[in-house]
Amino acid sequence: MTPTIRVRWFVGVFLGVVMLFGFVGFEAWPLTAFRLFSVARDDTRTSWEARTVDAAGVETPFDQQDLPLGYRLAEWPLSEFPSSSDATRAAVCRGIAKGARDAGRDVAAVRVYRLRERIDRVDDDWEVTTDPELYHECEHP
Repeated sequence: MTPTIRVRWFVGVFLGVVMLFGFVGFEAWPLTAFRLFSVARDDTRTSWEARTVDAAGVETPFDQQDLPLGYRLAEWPLSEFPSSSDATRAAVCRGIAKGARDAGRDVAAVRVYRLRERIDRVDDDWEVTTDPELYHECEHP
């Protein structure tokens, strides 16, 4: 078999596998179902936000970009909070508290909020309304 034929076979098999994963809906990077671009979106979005609370009771948003690289992906486990076990929630809170402490913050508690954002057209402009709801609180993480 010549190199040209081997390359054609490889490309054909590769494209066939990518298409198969797309049709079946199986997620295994780099073979994916491409749901990022195909999921219908509406005017409401739900996201999650962690906030730290210091000893005086002052609540500060957990700005991940100011933290060491290992703590910047806290959004991923936060998005799974509703289906997480209590042990997993406690572990996530401990991780957030450790990252905030490593950044120099005083942390007495961690609060996790569910943010429901809605976008509305007002005259010729767009207005975003955010409705935070306290979902979980970890004391002394």
